[in-house]
Amino acid sequence: MVALTVLVIGLVASMQAMVALERAQERTREVGRATQYARQLIERIQAEAFAEAFRRYNGDPTDDPGGAGTAPGCNFAVPGLTARANDPDGLPGEVIFPTPPGLPGNLRESIVDTKCGMPRDLNGDGVIDSVTNCSTTYKILPVRVRVRWTGAAGPAEIELHSMLGNY
Repeated sequence: MVALTVLVIGLVASMQAMVALERAQERTREVGRATQYARQLIERIQAEAFAEAFRRYNGDPTDDPGGAGTAPGCNFAVPGLTARANDPDGLPGEVIFPTPPGLPGNLRESIVDTKCGMPRDLNGDGVIDSVTNCSTTYKILPVRVRVRWTGAAGPAEIELHSMLGNY
């Protein structure tokens, strides 16, 4: 009876370890998928004509280079990942530029965003201006790409930061 009890406890522990290992592997696959897609998106932004990159990937569809609503915008899907339940647009990915709240088409030098190294002189005039919209004059484009999803192990998030330059 004692041997049978020890055997059952061992089997249950072994099964729990296998389930935990499978969850960890799935979580690793999800993080890899999110990271790979975020890197690819940064590469796509870099591949754009530099003067148009901000306008194609910001949250203002009215300033898209090809006409209103023609650009990818700031939100994106990641194949195989599900957006969090409270995500307003239902997409797990987001491109973030240093813009004031409510003004997604205004690239500003004075925005405080330590992850993007802001505030910073973006247009190369030697001044960190708090009023000027640099969306057409920037020489440096700070960008964050964030992916938030709900996966096998619950809510998860990755974020990549980059500083694109045109010299």
